[in-house]
Formats: sequence, C-alpha cells, structure tokens
Amino acid sequence: MSPITKYLPHLGITAFIIFLATDYFLPASKPVSSARNSGDLQNMAEGSHKEGSHKEGDHKEEGSNGKNLSQEERERRMGIFHYNEGNKFYKEGNYAEAIIRYEKALHHHKAFKETLINLSTAYMKNKEFDRAFETLQEGQKKFPQEPLFDYNFACYYSLTENLEPGLLALKKAVEKGFKLFKQIESDTDLNNLRQSDDYKIWKETISSARAS
Repeated sequence: MSPITKYLPHLGITAFIIFLATDYFLPASKPVSSARNSGDLQNMAEGSHKEGSHKEGDHKEEGSNGKNLSQEERERRMGIFHYNEGNKFYKEGNYAEAIIRYEKALHHHKAFKETLINLSTAYMKNKEFDRAFETLQEGQKKFPQEPLFDYNFACYYSLTENLEPGLLALKKAVEKGFKLFKQIESDTDLNNLRQSDDYKIWKETISSARAS
C-alpha cells in the first residue's frame, strides 16, 4: 500500500466534515434574494424562459455568520445553498444535475417557491414531463396566486401538445399578473400553442385591450 493510498480514508473524512460545515454555516455574503410579488418576478435576470418560467436570481442571506442559528434557519440556509447551486448547473445546461440540487433544496426548505418554479422548468427541459406536472401541481397548491405556475403549466401543455388547457393556463397567468407579452411571443416552449387559432384570437383580444 502506497503512503497516499494509506491516508485516503482520512482525507475522505476530512473532506466530508468540511462539506457539512459549509452546508450548515453559509457566510453572510452568500448570494440570495427572493422575489415576493409579480412585479419582482418581472425584474429577475433571465432563465430558461427569460423572465418567464425560471427564476434566475440568487438569494442573499442576512445577519448571522452561522453561529447560534436555530435548526429551522439552518435548514432554510441549506435550501438556499442548493437552490443557488441548481441555478449554476441550469445556466450550464446541465439540467439533470440542476434537478438534483433543486430537489435537495426542497428537502431542506419545503415551501421554497422559486425552487418549485425552477424544478418544474428543469424537468421540462429534461423531458421528464410527468414530474414537471406533479411539481407544478404541488406549487400551485402551495402558492395559488403565483402566475409563474400557470405560465409553466401553459408551457407544459404546449410541449405535450395539449393546447386547450394550455391556453386556459396562459390566460390564468395573465389574469394573476403575468404581463410579459413579448416573452409569451418568443418562448420556444409555447411554439405549439401559438400556432393554434384560439391563441391567435386571444392574442388579438389582449392586444386590443392593451391598446385601448
């Protein structure tokens, strides 16, 4: 046995301890900032559907450097850490790894709205449509007034060529405050939906209402 091989188990334990310490005691400078309403959502940096179905903004933490935190706060910070890591992999186009990170974020922080939004988008990008649907249902149940879940449902139905419920979902998103009409017109996930006659009629109705 070589000297290096002999000490590998000790090195592995040390690396694991460092990982846990990092996961539990994230520095105050870690990026994190949450959008709290539809106006904030429209100002986020672009993700998969630009300002639409993917929340790209990192979260910043406040206050303590990790000492004397409650278990609940530690779990919240661990969720934030994995959420930010998921966003990094998503930007790289590594959707499978992004999904893993988003799922970890939800394990620690179950009511993390932005993670549910991003996870549903990553599932769609990875062609895991059943999981995308389940995630959207969960998000809509927890956050019934959040328009991005309806918008992502519209994308889901468009991608799976189920156009009637797709248009209904898109209408609901607009009713709840989603006003990124240029995004609706450019999002490739909505290509199938935009080709339908019902969508074209609705678009004309919306355009007339906005012009008046």
